[in-house]
Amino acid sequence: MNDYYNNDDGYSNNGQLEFEVMEEVKGSRESDFEDNADRTVTGLYNRLRRSDREYFKKVVGILLSGTYVLQMDYDTQTGLLSRNNDYIFIESNYDLLYLYFEMGGFDLIHDKDNGLFALQSESDFARFHFNLNSTRIALALRCIYQKKYSDPSTGDQITSNVGEVVQFLKDNVKVDITSNKQQMANDFKTFVNFKIIEKGNGEWRDPQTMFRITPAILHLVSAAKVTQLLELKDSMGEIDDKT
Repeated sequence: MNDYYNNDDGYSNNGQLEFEVMEEVKGSRESDFEDNADRTVTGLYNRLRRSDREYFKKVVGILLSGTYVLQMDYDTQTGLLSRNNDYIFIESNYDLLYLYFEMGGFDLIHDKDNGLFALQSESDFARFHFNLNSTRIALALRCIYQKKYSDPSTGDQITSNVGEVVQFLKDNVKVDITSNKQQMANDFKTFVNFKIIEKGNGEWRDPQTMFRITPAILHLVSAAKVTQLLELKDSMGEIDDKT
């Protein structure tokens, strides 16, 4: 195993082989809700302007689709950061959205340290099932992120490329994911859809195609899972992702 792996990053370990939100941010709430009519879903929703009600529908759809909402948008071409308006809206209307999703059995998670929102649910129907190859790619993304995050020269933006992921899996899992390049491309697209990575120019078949690894990878694969996932076997089934 190479120097990508380091299990000491302070995240919790409950010993379960599944993707889950880290313990210290589970069910976190921004404020204590008061017991009065104004602090109900209806009361808070009625306070919104008409345009904000439309935006409410938008962010509900984004969160229910299993997508992480990141605090900062990153332009992979220029390297510039900008505030994400969806994140700002959720932060400003956290009480309403928390109560709304709570009625449906979801926790709205706010990870302030890493700047993201996500939904968590214990129900199986709310899980996304990764195939074996995408599970391997998730492992590689997590390890690459961890190694580069510890390097002060990288700053807050952790970038990688297809070739680095392919080489990591060859070195550590003894698997060549380029044997089926169409499947590899589809798997990378899945991570884009969930805001785990943000793609620059190029094709997924090109080893030089660059992308940003977002902090959402810390929720997808905790440090405690890295050791277990490095022991993946070809016979391993699908791994559940709570989204």
